[in-house]
Amino acid sequence: MSMRLRALVTITALLVVAAVHWGLATAVARLVTENYLQREGRLSQEFLDGILATEVHPEDLFTQPYPSPTLTSFAAHVRQLPGIVRANVYSPDGFIRHSTEANLVGVQFKDNIELNSAFDGQLDVNLMSSPEAGKGEHLALGDMGSGGLIEAYIPVADTSGKIVSVVEFYRKDSTIVQTRGEATRYIWLAGLANGLIVIALAWLLTRRTGRAT
Repeated sequence: MSMRLRALVTITALLVVAAVHWGLATAVARLVTENYLQREGRLSQEFLDGILATEVHPEDLFTQPYPSPTLTSFAAHVRQLPGIVRANVYSPDGFIRHSTEANLVGVQFKDNIELNSAFDGQLDVNLMSSPEAGKGEHLALGDMGSGGLIEAYIPVADTSGKIVSVVEFYRKDSTIVQTRGEATRYIWLAGLANGLIVIALAWLLTRRTGRAT
């Protein structure tokens, strides 16, 4: 078998290995990210629901136009969520009633799909690579520094299951990037090992074929 054919067989085998492991790395990174974000969202939701159930009275959150003692107490717990760079507390009419960004208090952003879904009970958590210019609630988030942000819309329910508020928060979390990077790195290391095995087998096969002919 000619050297050209040996090289062709080896390169083809390596391309197949690379393609397979690229697909695996992409799928695993997506799975790790989705599972991590959902877990973080659920934990945050359980924490906030627990605050409503044990420490504040949900019916008193928005009983007055200015921040009630109940809302102030609840917002203090919201700010305790780790890594928070911004948090907004929405009343059922869609207005921001408390925010770590004081200029946003009293603002209502129209056509906020994630907010509407959250008031319907849908938990929404995603990883943003950069703030979206067209979304009003992302105002000035570009000043929060480089790196991705976790954006979450957390529906908060009382003990009867009624959604009484939505907490929107943005926070930095390097753990997800590290976890995803480690998983991807292990896959590519496995791909490298498989590639070396493929090279050895390909050359062994071509040599035997060459001798047989």
